[in-house]
Amino acid sequence: MAQSKLIHLEYYDQKAKVRLQGYADTIIYERTKDGKSVVTAIRFGGYPEMVRGLSDAMYGGATVEATIRGQAQLMQCKPKAYERQLAHEGIYASVTMMVKDDVQITEDSDDSSLPTDAEEQERRPRTCYLFVPAGDKDRLFEELDRKTAAPLIPAYRDYVIDTLISRGFMRRMEVLSLTEKLDAWVLDLTPEDQNVVKVLEDGLHSGAISVPGGASGELDGFEDVKGVTDYLNAFGVTVAERIRTQFQPLFDPATEPLSDEVLAINEYIEEHAGYSLYDPQLAVAEAVKRQLTKKKCAIIRAECGSGKSVTRS
Repeated sequence: MAQSKLIHLEYYDQKAKVRLQGYADTIIYERTKDGKSVVTAIRFGGYPEMVRGLSDAMYGGATVEATIRGQAQLMQCKPKAYERQLAHEGIYASVTMMVKDDVQITEDSDDSSLPTDAEEQERRPRTCYLFVPAGDKDRLFEELDRKTAAPLIPAYRDYVIDTLISRGFMRRMEVLSLTEKLDAWVLDLTPEDQNVVKVLEDGLHSGAISVPGGASGELDGFEDVKGVTDYLNAFGVTVAERIRTQFQPLFDPATEPLSDEVLAINEYIEEHAGYSLYDPQLAVAEAVKRQLTKKKCAIIRAECGSGKSVTRS
């Protein structure tokens, strides 16, 4: 790709007298109320040492100058807020940086200064970022549904999206890309996602949306549901699919193999103790192993008698 078509990036550290340059094919940024441009996602390349240095500076919160359509524009970066993926091929390297969503604080967080109380976590507002194919409102609604715990159904799509935008809770970001056709949005969620809940409540009160089956005489799918078994028979597949899409497992035994380390440990247990772990226990062991490569601890939660102690040991 010719450099003349790319967006020139430059960072200059006056104190260290260091100048770093790169060329971006995609920049996604948010315009703040005070007119600043804040980078939420970017992909750029160049010489490996330049790319590494420039990505380190941006990860640290540097302000870079981007030449867009012949005009220089300052781009601010959020300190330590990005996920980075580096690629290297010969004398050329590239990096993709994408800002991370605000997440709930967990008990095993490495930062002891952050609150871990469950109620305190729920009181924290969050900011999330949505990236979808250009003009694809269905995908936008699906991403929105993944980000919030508020009950959303496809029938609410247009009302929810339009209302969140009109109330300023969801804002479109600027997308400059030579290779991708996509839309990008920033979503602000108040504590416990109450702003989304309020949008739904207002829509129900005004009649803009309605609960399926809520109208008199309208079938709601519960005609033959007399208990838990009937409910699972009728809606089990839907519930399972929703859980699967909203909660990504550390290890999926249906699509991924067990690691050599877990298999070796299970073989050792079988040789010395006379039994082997069950398949669900092996899956948990694999997930714990993966968690321990990222964090200092892992928590196993399961019902009584499922073999937590055996799996842990």
